Amino acid sequence: MGFMSLRRFDVQARLAPVVAGISVLPLAGAGFGVIKRFNRDLGQIVYGSGSWFEVAFMVCVLSAMLLGGVAFLLGWSSAGQRRNDKPTRSWVGFFLGGAVATFGLVLLIAFYMLRLKTSA
Repeated sequence: MGFMSLRRFDVQARLAPVVAGISVLPLAGAGFGVIKRFNRDLGQIVYGSGSWFEVAFMVCVLSAMLLGGVAFLLGWSSAGQRRNDKPTRSWVGFFLGGAVATFGLVLLIAFYMLRLKTSA
């Protein structure tokens, strides 16, 4: 096995928090877009029908959920292994990846419940 083989638990532990940290970025972008377009008077997320907002939002949320899920699985796989000399990194990847995947799902559901597409 090579130095960066994903079969090694120490490599999984090293990658889990990195992937989880990267997954926060698209989730933050999607959250910022929703907050920016949220209309308090209507209580809905308003965007135009010709806008690319929905597509960009979906790409951000789904990529964040995918990366968060990968970080979750990497952390889960390597957390309790004897050959893992850095279990703290595994737990950070596990919990941060799970949180990103969960918040992504919540943001996706909130978007579909509160969206209002205008014709102009």
